[in-house]
Amino acid sequence: MASEALAAIGQIAAEARFILGPHVEAFERWLARACDVAHGVGVASGSDALELSLRALKIGPGDAVVTPAVSFVATAEAIMATGARPVFCDVDAASMNGSERTFDDALRRAQRAGLRVRAVLPVDLFGLCAPSALCAFAARHGLALIDDAAQALGARDDGGRPAGSSGDAGCFSFFPTKGLGAWGDAGAVVTSRADVAASVRRLRVHGASEPYVHPELGRNSRLDAVQAAVLMAKTSRVAVWQSRRTRAARRYIVELADLPLRLPADPAPPAVHAWHAFVVRSERRDELLAWLRARDIESRVYYPIPVHRQGCFAPLQEGPLPEAEDLCRTALALPIFSAMTDDQQTQVIDAIRAFFAGA
Repeated sequence: MASEALAAIGQIAAEARFILGPHVEAFERWLARACDVAHGVGVASGSDALELSLRALKIGPGDAVVTPAVSFVATAEAIMATGARPVFCDVDAASMNGSERTFDDALRRAQRAGLRVRAVLPVDLFGLCAPSALCAFAARHGLALIDDAAQALGARDDGGRPAGSSGDAGCFSFFPTKGLGAWGDAGAVVTSRADVAASVRRLRVHGASEPYVHPELGRNSRLDAVQAAVLMAKTSRVAVWQSRRTRAARRYIVELADLPLRLPADPAPPAVHAWHAFVVRSERRDELLAWLRARDIESRVYYPIPVHRQGCFAPLQEGPLPEAEDLCRTALALPIFSAMTDDQQTQVIDAIRAFFAGA
């Protein structure tokens, strides 16, 4: 795979076409096909994909957007960057995603506060798609839907639709640790709306409709050809890598089932989990984390502080969201990656079992 990527980079060097161009266009076409949508638009990062999608949908000052309180900060940060206000919803205990009920609760709370909600921004957390019912929910209330699918390339929702395909826009990150990772920052927007695609294409090049003609203000957010070439070199492996992560997740589910852990569920077909992370929950999370790290087993806390409790959002004075706060107190991501061997996973499982055996 590295040799294929380096060969493609060599071709780019020979052509001296480093920004946008045919390699980016080829990747955009691949991504659109993979997501079963009409358009893919490469941008500089997943964060930019979120912000430019919101801007393409005319979300801005005076507007509000409902989004879950458990996510990477970039989701809500992108809302703020447009001048809009995030309204945080709680999450479902089992899926760890926002649900129709939690989005509805937040929408009603925002309306009582006199906020003008224009959109919902669900997150496909840890590789599990948000519920498809949110599409009908958004339509009923006349809201745009932007899907933060940064962790979910290859996943499908409970209606069988690819992650990122069900709303007005879907946003992907190709940060190196993602299921399909670049050799630096990269992102993309997918959509079946020609107007949204055209708007993001303008916004990523300073709002230009043609060279040196700028009917609107945009930014510099172009996917460069080197990152597109690296991504294209990896696309043939995406399905295999996902199947390996799925196999590892299913083994964890079976072999940890009798322990005092809350485990994620493997969703029923036609839903497909991308297994970007395998996140368990434990009242003894911090002890278990220290135990594993003492045995050179890298585990991570995603995320230690819910977004509505981050200092940068303190001025919003959001109220309690109990499930989100409990999730951030108890959640621990166990090692899962496509190159993980059976012996490595056995080491993790044995260490966890030893931890609880000594309790």
